Amino acid sequence: MKKAVSLFAIFFALAGVINAQQVRISPFEGRWVWDGRGEDEPDFIELVFFGNVMLGMDDEDELSYEGATFTYTNRTITVGDDDYNWEYRLSGNTLTITDEYDDRYTYNKAAMEKSPLEGIWKVTKGGAGFTPKDEFYFLFTGDLMAAGEDGEYDGYKIEFRGGKIYPSQIYLQKGVSDKDLAVMAMAYKLSGRSLTLTDPGGDEITLTKVY
Repeated sequence: MKKAVSLFAIFFALAGVINAQQVRISPFEGRWVWDGRGEDEPDFIELVFFGNVMLGMDDEDELSYEGATFTYTNRTITVGDDDYNWEYRLSGNTLTITDEYDDRYTYNKAAMEKSPLEGIWKVTKGGAGFTPKDEFYFLFTGDLMAAGEDGEYDGYKIEFRGGKIYPSQIYLQKGVSDKDLAVMAMAYKLSGRSLTLTDPGGDEITLTKVY
């Protein structure tokens, strides 16, 4: 396994810009799980919609997520720069998506506990490699943490323990050691709409909630 680096390093490498004015709740808000039916698997076996961001679970490792900002009409969902353009039908806790190849998949809404840091947060002070002209955003929802570049997002499962954020223990099943998980931990301090994150090296950033 590659040498572990701090979550700060990971997410500042991925950091990018989103338009806070476009962040709003959608009718898809929450976690949706594929029902397993159909001739082929969809690109994502799980979808998470939060604000103006859609994250999809990678169907290979079932640990990481990728996604992008999205827009929608009363008939279609467009993800990223037309990366995905789906027709949809929403009925209660059932979301049916027809993709560009006319393949149809049904997702059922799943329970999702609220994150202690639920929201989209803009970095407003400090941080390795941060300058005043930069705009960095973190997204927390449920058991996920994500960040993006130019509207493209990568996310990971996390846990909150003892005032710190850790990658989920399920990564131990994939060969990640306890030591590596500890190196990737971040301490957090929440005060209203202000959030402070500190990595093991003492590097600190301040964020402000935008959604």
